Amino acid sequence: MNKYEWLPTESSPKMYPMNIYKGTLFLEDGSTVYIPSSGISNETWGHIGSTHIQGKDAKAIPVKLEISWASFMERKFYKGSWDLPVEKIKELFNKGIINWRSGEKENYSYIITGCAPGGVVVVWMYGGDQQIEIARFQAKETEISMADYVPGNPTISRDTFFDISSSVPEAYENLKKKGIPYGIWDTYREKYRWKPEINIPNYKLEHVIVEMFNGEMETLFGAALNDNQFKLRAVPRYFSFLFSNSNGDKYVFEVKYADEQEMFELFKNVDKTKPVEIILKMNGDFSGRQLIFKQENKEIFIKKIDLDNFWKYQE
Repeated sequence: MNKYEWLPTESSPKMYPMNIYKGTLFLEDGSTVYIPSSGISNETWGHIGSTHIQGKDAKAIPVKLEISWASFMERKFYKGSWDLPVEKIKELFNKGIINWRSGEKENYSYIITGCAPGGVVVVWMYGGDQQIEIARFQAKETEISMADYVPGNPTISRDTFFDISSSVPEAYENLKKKGIPYGIWDTYREKYRWKPEINIPNYKLEHVIVEMFNGEMETLFGAALNDNQFKLRAVPRYFSFLFSNSNGDKYVFEVKYADEQEMFELFKNVDKTKPVEIILKMNGDFSGRQLIFKQENKEIFIKKIDLDNFWKYQE
C-alpha cells in the first residue's frame, strides 16, 4: 500500500461562509484524518483553508468522505457520506506533478473539501500550482442541536449561532444584493475548449498559471507549454503569464482576478464546437497591453482587468 505526504483542508465560496461540524476522511489502511475548519470559513472557492498537522507525514490515500457543516447564509446544516474515486486518486498520486520552479517531481500535497450552499460538495487535489477536481457530491439537509455543535455554550440559540453579521458583514451586504446563486457552483464546472497564448514581439512565453472558477488550476511550462493544446477547461478567473526575451529578461503579467460576469458572458456566447484563445497582446516596449478573447476571426477585448499589474521577474 503506497503512502504519500498530504494534508486535508477545507474550502468555501467567498461571501457564503460555512463551518465544518465534523469532517472525516477514511483512509485505505483503515485509519482516519479529520478535515479542519478554522471557525468561519470564507475562502475563495477551491482555495486552501485551514491546515492542521496530524498523524504521520506519509498517509494512505482517502477512500471515503463523511462531512457535516453549517451554511451560515442559508441558516442550514448539511451532511453526507460518499465513497471517493479511489482509482482516480491513485492514478494522480502515482503520476505526481513536476514543479515548474525546480523541475523536480513532487506529489499532490493537499486534499481540499469544498462546501457550498445547496449542499454542494467538491473535492480537489492540489500540488505545485496544479489543482484538479476529483469528485462532486450532493449533501442533504440535516439538524444538529446547539448543545452538540457548541458544547461550550449549550444554551446558545440557533438564531444567535447563525448570526455572523458582525464578523462577516460583507457577506450580509452581498446576500441583500445578490441572494444565494444556487446552481452557480455547477455552472462553474462547465468546460470549453480553450488555451492561453501571448502575442508580444521578440518575447516567448515561459510559463502560464491559470486558475478557473471551478477551483481547478493548471500551470503550463516546458513540453506542455510548447505543445499548448486546446483542451477542455472551465472558465478562467486568474492568469499569471511569465515571458522572456533573448537577453534572458523576464516579465510577469498577472490578472487577479477577472470579472465573473464578463468572463461568463464571453464564454456563453461562443460556438462550443470551435476553440477559443485568450491572448495577452502588447507591443515590444510593453505599450498597448490587451487581453483578448478570440474565436476564429472574432476578437473581443477583456475590459475589466488591471492592465498595469505587470513587473520584471526576479529569480
